[in-house]
Amino acid sequence: MQESLVSAIAAASALEPSQVSKVLVKPDNVGHGDFAFPCFILAKEWKLAPPACAAKLKEAIALPPEFVRAEAVGPYLNFFLDRGAQTKEVITNILGSGLKVGEKPKRDETILVEYSSPNIAKHLHVGHLRTTLIGHSLALILKHLGYRVESINHLGDWGVQFGFLYAACKIWGRPDNATVDSLLELYVKASQLKKAQDDKAVSPSDGDKPDVGAMAREYFIRLEAKDPEAVEFWQWCLDISLHEFRATYERLNIYFDHYTGESFYSDHIPDVEAKIKKGGILKESRGALGVDLGKELGFARVFADDGRSLYITRDLAAAIYREKTFSPAKIVYVVAAQQTLHFRQLVAILKLMNEPVAEKIVHVAFGFVPGMRTREGTAITVHDFLEEAHERALAAYREEVTKRPEGLDEDAIAEAVAIGATYFYFLEHTNIKDFNFSWQEALNFSGDSGAYAQYALARLYSIETKAREAGLDTTPEALQNFDAALLAESEAYELVSLFSKFDATLEKAARDFEPAHIAHYVLDLSRILAKTYKTLRVVGEEQALAKARLALFMAARNVLHTALTLLGVPAIERM
Repeated sequence: MQESLVSAIAAASALEPSQVSKVLVKPDNVGHGDFAFPCFILAKEWKLAPPACAAKLKEAIALPPEFVRAEAVGPYLNFFLDRGAQTKEVITNILGSGLKVGEKPKRDETILVEYSSPNIAKHLHVGHLRTTLIGHSLALILKHLGYRVESINHLGDWGVQFGFLYAACKIWGRPDNATVDSLLELYVKASQLKKAQDDKAVSPSDGDKPDVGAMAREYFIRLEAKDPEAVEFWQWCLDISLHEFRATYERLNIYFDHYTGESFYSDHIPDVEAKIKKGGILKESRGALGVDLGKELGFARVFADDGRSLYITRDLAAAIYREKTFSPAKIVYVVAAQQTLHFRQLVAILKLMNEPVAEKIVHVAFGFVPGMRTREGTAITVHDFLEEAHERALAAYREEVTKRPEGLDEDAIAEAVAIGATYFYFLEHTNIKDFNFSWQEALNFSGDSGAYAQYALARLYSIETKAREAGLDTTPEALQNFDAALLAESEAYELVSLFSKFDATLEKAARDFEPAHIAHYVLDLSRILAKTYKTLRVVGEEQALAKARLALFMAARNVLHTALTLLGVPAIERM
């Protein structure tokens, strides 16, 4: 319909269709029409004031059959669809799609999404929440739009840090029934001893201890050479960490297709080195080998002075491997904004290596969430954060929701609200924006929050239940045969108009790699719904009217359920 209108305006105004498309808008207020064309663009050509241009264009245009009228209002020409036909078509399509509104047929394109990527032998902490939640939502959105999506957790499971742990276990012994906490304790002890050794401030009790730095470097060289003892120790650390990570991811309903950390690509490092050398771009600077990328990007170190691979070396190997294995359309890296230079250097080196994957890399950068630390200044673990979220959600639910259905597992509701509040609060802020986390805002059942949207969805499910108890047929097949002319209220069409924008919202979220577009849509939908419950009653109305309104609300239910699911927010049917 938009395309047909663009063609009609272009024909009547002698503008190019591309010029019309750039300025044609959908008014926020449905009273101003379904589309609006600002006529400022015609003023110079027609030598008329914009309001006069709007009036002239109204007389000249041949409206497409889907539109019933055009109105000139000031400098705008507003266009109105056949709202009855629009209402019937939109609601019927949504009811037919069930809880998969906007889902597209499978596409012959693969998109890789790398996100979360915690370090082995350390806790999954709140600093990982933005990458984890943004990445998971993007994977869900892209799958919904028909892409083959491969989700990758690129674990920090390689490097000299394992050497510090190895040295600690050699010095103080490997603990029984080890946890991430015990690995962290050993790492800190080894780091402190190394610092004391470097500063030549070793205590008498540690005077006989071996050189930690030398042990760590020697261990990592052995690990890269696949020394059996070194590999066994590394695998021990990995298993302990993955056990904890997976428990937390499961609580967030996240399951990765691949846990392929930096170690996975270690065998490919020699090929990367050979390709760089063959291309004649490997240079030496201050004892390190790297690539000179000019004044703007600087010298990118690719190998350390002792021959060890570096983070960027392993990223080069990973990108080349992924291109060869998956032939992806895009590789999306959800990584903090402070790594922007790293990704620019990565792409630049791949281009100098003539690797086609260079054109497929997308860095989805995100900002900080300052202040999320303990009183001691350490980062809060995601586990502890979710435990606090659960406790606060239970208290908020009991305090703010006064009409709670009997027989509900309030603990399960609190968990769903806690997870939903976490996802929504992080995702409603645009990726690159810094923000301060607020429990009060995140768990506000009457404000712009995940809890508010979950409650709106539960009310829609309640409308369906009460309608069924009143004898109405609530099946999608029955509801699709409704009389659209009975949905004449402006609130009803405001909902329909918003429904019609959902597909475009999904596509925009995928194009911009920005789940916030969907979060903002959810809030708009929830606010409009809050205005309609009293004016558009279902139970107690004449059967045809009740059926039409129920069809409207069930369409809203399907859209809201889909949108929340794509954000990772649990859909709650009773609360």
